[in-house]
Amino acid sequence: MPFAWSAAIAFVYGTVVGSFLNVCIWRMPRDESIINPPSHCPKCDRKLSVWENIPLLSFLIQGCKCRGCGERISWRYFGVELLTGAFFVALFAHFGWNLEFFTLALFGSTLIASFFIDLEHWIIPDQLNLFGVAVGIAHDIAALILAKAGYSNMVTIKPLITIAVPFTEISFPMLQSVVGVLVCGGIFYAIAVLGELAFKKEAMGGGDIKLAAAVGANLPVGLALVSFFVAVALGSVIGITWAITMRLLRREFKSYVPFGPMMVAGVFVVMFFGNEMLQAYCAYVGYAPGG
Repeated sequence: MPFAWSAAIAFVYGTVVGSFLNVCIWRMPRDESIINPPSHCPKCDRKLSVWENIPLLSFLIQGCKCRGCGERISWRYFGVELLTGAFFVALFAHFGWNLEFFTLALFGSTLIASFFIDLEHWIIPDQLNLFGVAVGIAHDIAALILAKAGYSNMVTIKPLITIAVPFTEISFPMLQSVVGVLVCGGIFYAIAVLGELAFKKEAMGGGDIKLAAAVGANLPVGLALVSFFVAVALGSVIGITWAITMRLLRREFKSYVPFGPMMVAGVFVVMFFGNEMLQAYCAYVGYAPGG
């Protein structure tokens, strides 16, 4: 199939998923079901027709307003659908139609929902993080099945890591997703505990710890750690810029930027450029992997 047709299919499916993500972004922080009732206007409670649920087009055709009550619809709905569609196209261009595409499409979709929920409500629903962990573990199990069936070419991320027991000659294989959950979740948990002891207040939210575990389940540990570095760098730049802006405007700086969106941004950067970043760093410090 020509690339343009495959990219178009990826984009359409991405916008459909983005439409569902909008439901999650609105309902999950409010503890509402994402299944029932069907899509409706939150202002007048009118059930939306099939034609009002077409991703991107319905929003534009209706003039950004509800056809029933005339309430303006946030541009976030259009943005999430467009972003998810573009993300699916980028994934396809980078990975093609393989296991990594479908796994990262699912995980990336949960990250998009987490980004907008945390940005507005400063929470990351446990359901999203647990689903992310499940996706990573399911990837490794599927990869093992595909390899056994002779389809190892469908997998680019190795499902197994050999764990060596210190001071012994014993080693054993373990799913990389499980190792990632333990390492990344453990690092963030340690930061939370030590930070609370040092500053006598919460240093890391529980949602961020679980999100770190989900990231570790879906990315090789090295790339997951790079994504956290990118998140810290982004958070520092944005936080300092925000503080300076508030000072110049002579406004009191009371708030802070939630870390979850920074983590999400870091993961997206690493999904597409992580290997190149690791190679550049190794070249800079003069380290040759496997050498």
